[in-house]
Amino acid sequence: MIGGVQQRLRKLDIYRKLPADLTEPTTAGALISVISTIVIVILFITELQAYIEVDNSSEMFVDINRGGEQIRVNLDIEFHKFPCDILSLDVQDIMGSHVVNVEGRLIKKRIKNGKIISEEVHSNHEGHDHHGQPSIDFGRIEQAFKEKEGCQIAGYIIVNKVPGNFHVSAHAFGGILHQVFQRSQITTLDLSHTINHISFGEEDDLQKIKKQFQKGVLNPLDNTKKVVQGSSGMMFQYYISVVPTTYIDVSGNEYYVHQFTANSNEVQTDHLPAVYFRYDLSPVTVKFLQYRESFLHFLVQICAILGGVFTIASIVDGMIHKSVVALLKKYEMGKLS
Repeated sequence: MIGGVQQRLRKLDIYRKLPADLTEPTTAGALISVISTIVIVILFITELQAYIEVDNSSEMFVDINRGGEQIRVNLDIEFHKFPCDILSLDVQDIMGSHVVNVEGRLIKKRIKNGKIISEEVHSNHEGHDHHGQPSIDFGRIEQAFKEKEGCQIAGYIIVNKVPGNFHVSAHAFGGILHQVFQRSQITTLDLSHTINHISFGEEDDLQKIKKQFQKGVLNPLDNTKKVVQGSSGMMFQYYISVVPTTYIDVSGNEYYVHQFTANSNEVQTDHLPAVYFRYDLSPVTVKFLQYRESFLHFLVQICAILGGVFTIASIVDGMIHKSVVALLKKYEMGKLS
């Protein structure tokens, strides 16, 4: 019974075996076997590296407002000759929102001779007098101008996700600024500055993206320096095109930030100088995705390598063997004749 089943199963065998005494090793076959093994090892290592490595892909699609209604702007700007006491950061957008002297999470650092002498954290609408103007110490401002104090603002602000601008100036002190100029004996403000850092999005996410992806234009304005030439007032304007960007790492973690490109110009002005950052938002979102090759795909590739190399090797070996046999027959026929 069992023997009959085995006989039927043997009939289904498509990998028939020849007895060992009917096979004969050849020199050509040995060489082909060695070459085939080397090729298989090289291809296997190459495929293994491709399986281990992380690949990147990108695509674009219409923004679906995944980042919410507001954008976080990270700032670190140093003004070389602009005292902190009359520096204000204002935000304005096309929706009609105009916030003067925005200071929510910004730190103002007083700088003298390139060194930080003090720093203060300000809150919105803090330090205003009964007329709605910010209260200031004229004596301290006069001393700051004499000693050429500068100011560094660092932190972040939140702006609406619509085109607009944020600008650094002394607009919040407009009603009393002429008194400041008279007491300090100055005619205009020097807004020479260095942009240490500007970016859009959560700072922790941006740092992770830089380490893992190394793709995208996240902070092209970093280390930009502008210097006022002459004694006339100078208006600086930066035009920023913001592109919503989603990064998804190989573990599936998603980071939503913004890339941007920027251009700038500067013009002389008879009005109060300012540094404007005018931003516009792209309706298209860019997505960067990290992924690894699946194990099944890796397995299929290995099988393809083994099958392909063995098939080609057997074809080459068969051709060589037949050619040698044909040559030997012709040689023997020549001897007999």
